[in-house]
Amino acid sequence: MPTKTYQEQMRNSYPNHPIIKPIAPDMVKTWGEGTQVLPSPLEIREVMRSIPNGEVMTAKELCVVLAKKHKVDMACPYTTGILMNIVARAIEEDENDDTPWWRTLGSCGELKPKYPNAPEEQMALLEAEGFSFEKRGKKCVYWVVKR
Repeated sequence: MPTKTYQEQMRNSYPNHPIIKPIAPDMVKTWGEGTQVLPSPLEIREVMRSIPNGEVMTAKELCVVLAKKHKVDMACPYTTGILMNIVARAIEEDENDDTPWWRTLGSCGELKPKYPNAPEEQMALLEAEGFSFEKRGKKCVYWVVKR
């Protein structure tokens, strides 16, 4: 059976999403009690499309937008992070999709290591919009976007 493209994953692999449910018991200690949304890839793409030139959004900020949209306490950060990667790769597969995936960052403002051609492509696209970067870490080096 052939592997699904990222476009197929983005459009077809999450037919029941978004899902609203209670925060899982093993997450309550970290996140507290309440409700969460497991977002759909297509709504993550819509949020990515809303980020204007010269601005960026962290995964945490994206989760806040999704939680407000669904009137829940939080968007699952794990699901959101996985789907951000799928969406970025799906956009890269479609030469007609100009959604600025590169404007979304990790929760601490870092470049996303699983994005297409990471980190060089994301860095180049952000540099073209005027952003600069700071190298962090000694053993595990990563780049943080300076706003």
